Amino acid sequence: MKEGHYSCTHFSWDSEDRQYDIHAVWHFEKNYPDMPDYWHLISLEVITQEPGAEDIDPLLKEGCSIWQSIQKEGPSADIQEVDYVS
Repeated sequence: MKEGHYSCTHFSWDSEDRQYDIHAVWHFEKNYPDMPDYWHLISLEVITQEPGAEDIDPLLKEGCSIWQSIQKEGPSADIQEVDYVS
């Protein structure tokens, strides 16, 4: 995998079991052979949520409980390289 930005989808649920689909952007950092590679969580954004669910998008800041949970989980299996279109 080459160094750069990647995106994937994560899932979170509120106290009433309503699902939030969250788009995450990660930065992959390739390290030296004797050091592990590293993933940095860059941003989170809600892409879908159930009707009537609280809008948590403004709460998705670095350090919040959802951020910490996703950061601990790491990138999901559907990770794709971010393709920026200018």
